Amino acid sequence: MRPEVPLLAFLLMPLTLALPACQKLSGPDANPLELRTYSVPKGAARSLETVVKDVFDTGANTPPVGRASITPDGRLAVVAPRNVQAGVQSLVDDVSKNPPAAEPTIDLHYWLLVGRPASTPSAAPPDAKEIEGALAEIQRTSGPQTFTGFQRMDLATLNTMTGTIEAENLKIRQHAVQTEDGVLAAIKIDLVRNPGRLDTMVHLAPDQVVVLASTRPQAGDAGDGATLYYLVRVAPRADGRHP
Repeated sequence: MRPEVPLLAFLLMPLTLALPACQKLSGPDANPLELRTYSVPKGAARSLETVVKDVFDTGANTPPVGRASITPDGRLAVVAPRNVQAGVQSLVDDVSKNPPAAEPTIDLHYWLLVGRPASTPSAAPPDAKEIEGALAEIQRTSGPQTFTGFQRMDLATLNTMTGTIEAENLKIRQHAVQTEDGVLAAIKIDLVRNPGRLDTMVHLAPDQVVVLASTRPQAGDAGDGATLYYLVRVAPRADGRHP
């Protein structure tokens, strides 16, 4: 992962030094609010917006020094006193000299399936080859099973962002963060037609299929002794590597 925090702390020095000077001025006419837009490196607008907002925040009992947002064309828009804008410009200039790497896209694959006790272990369904190792481990630890009611959904989000997908009987919400050794994901899974919710946080290592939970389903067609399994993994990239 790139060392964002030390770099941003260094870049913020001109901006933080400008704030006390702004607060010492007595009249708004001496240092009026201005709206300025800044062209920023591709992929840096969201991080810069967060940093500027954090610096503008002066505490719970006082209004922020200024406001920042991202324009539809990807620029940084800032409303702030004139002398504070100089600090923002300095920050943008320094980031432009050392642009951050593009935010990675995190693609997670999800499966829901029902396992029923069987006399002999069964092979993975044809469209579940990606998780056949996990299904074999389930049968090793919980006994032979047949797997039916198979559902799969894929959801991709930018690093640190939240996404939602809904289809059929399933709604998934994920907030995923890239780490040095995998992905940290906060996951919520809702069964839309039948009662049931999974709300968890999990670390996903490359090439690892994780069984998030197993429950006894309430659906009438589940059958006695059936178990509903929730599985997830980080999808490999097209070149076979992981993010």
